[in-house]
Amino acid sequence: MDAALPHDPVAWAAWLKGAFFVSLAWLLLLLWVRRGREALTPKRRVHRACFAVLALAFLAVYAYQATWQLGGFARPAFVDFMKKYNRRPDNPAKRMVRGEIRDRRGERLAYDDADFPGRRVYPLSAAACHIVGYVDATYGMDGIEAADHPFLEGTTTATRDEQARFGLNLLQSRAPRGNDIELTLDAQLQREAARLLEGRRGAAVVMDPRTGDILAMASAPAFDPHRLTPDLFAGDRERAALMNRALRGLYPPGSTLKVLPAALALERGEEPLLECPASGYVAAPNTPPIRDHEYYAALRRGGAWGGHGRIGLGRALAKSSNVYFAQLAVRLGPSALSEHARRFQFNERVTVYDGSARAIRAEVGRFPDLKDHQRAAAAQLAIGQGEALATPLGMTLVAAAIANDGRMMKPRLAARAAPEWLAGCGTPKAMRRLRALMREVVADGTARAANLPGLDVAGKTGTAQTPRGEDHSWFICMAPATKPAIVIGVLVEHGGFGSTAALPVAVGLLKRADSLGYFHSTPSVAPGSVGTE
Repeated sequence: MDAALPHDPVAWAAWLKGAFFVSLAWLLLLLWVRRGREALTPKRRVHRACFAVLALAFLAVYAYQATWQLGGFARPAFVDFMKKYNRRPDNPAKRMVRGEIRDRRGERLAYDDADFPGRRVYPLSAAACHIVGYVDATYGMDGIEAADHPFLEGTTTATRDEQARFGLNLLQSRAPRGNDIELTLDAQLQREAARLLEGRRGAAVVMDPRTGDILAMASAPAFDPHRLTPDLFAGDRERAALMNRALRGLYPPGSTLKVLPAALALERGEEPLLECPASGYVAAPNTPPIRDHEYYAALRRGGAWGGHGRIGLGRALAKSSNVYFAQLAVRLGPSALSEHARRFQFNERVTVYDGSARAIRAEVGRFPDLKDHQRAAAAQLAIGQGEALATPLGMTLVAAAIANDGRMMKPRLAARAAPEWLAGCGTPKAMRRLRALMREVVADGTARAANLPGLDVAGKTGTAQTPRGEDHSWFICMAPATKPAIVIGVLVEHGGFGSTAALPVAVGLLKRADSLGYFHSTPSVAPGSVGTE
């Protein structure tokens, strides 16, 4: 008998209240039945109807209350209200256990504090704040905490596992528990990305190009999700610490975008030799010449530069020649260049996390729809200037498509989501050749500082001019070049040359990924974390 009865005072109160309502309803029902045996005069019919209505009303009230007491956890709005406004120590909503968020190795990224009910703990703190997000009674929710709020609360029934959890919560309604989430993130890579970006403004993304798994995605400046303050939400445009720059920051991509016209030329089987003089290239009448950075460097020194002379695609990519790629874009055709950018998903939004409440999406970038007469615009776009914009995730996806033989996989943060093909960006033959050329950029070009022994890194630096302040610094890379397991995209706002600010961040991440086993035949990561081609 004792096992069937509740033991805590709150449960006893609910049990006694229910017993009272049921007993009262049963008494009214008996009186109604007894009166039904007597002669039904009009007056007694009215009395009988009143007794019936009263009994049903009591039962309805109790049944409605029972839905809140037994399954109130299934109503997120009610639970949120109870957590925020019910200050009683016996508030059952505060005994609910929200699901944990973990990385690919099982390391906890978010969990409930056992000693302080309702308090959320974020072990990586600011390092993963833009992805994991926060839950706060004053400022609401953000990140995956918001996108998968119902799933974490245990109120969803989309799969058998969720149905099982929901049913268990009904049976154990005094202490319901939510569902746990496993992410594709590697907490150790995430920490390193945040550390390398500390003190700067920018973003870094690490992906597996074969599956689309996002292994790290850091944005700086960041914030501590345990200490949210009004100043953080005041709209400081300079810091914008709440903004995930990896997903939402649109920047001129600079020379990293030169891989697009290079890919189109290789798709056509072309590697033309073009004259690249110091005087530059004028794409259309009455437009200023496009020149290489060596020209301006010599000018600042008070000297002169003789130009690159006649060079091919490989040398132009290694030296990042603006003059070569401006000519190449005009030669390929402005409209064809725009079409090729669309193949790489420019002007599209991609979903990186599809939650039970909402999706987390990102732009790849923006590329205007050019007509064939817009030669000057095409020349500017080919070198990553003009109206071209890209997010750090977008340029990482471009690198991932090149790394994966032209197959762009959908970026994913949820380990439970199956790898999904997103777009075809070129032929395997063209992409393999482009990787070989990008390898030369690292071996004997602008990215020599990324030439790490044994990793066979391929990449492309970028320096993007801005209306104010120093140039933005970019670097995209992959390793090993022949069959990449990792791609990295880094953007440092106003960092200057790509080789001086963004590249060292990527090098640090490559070294950390190597130490974690991502480049070995038997990686020291969770099963399926590096996927299959």
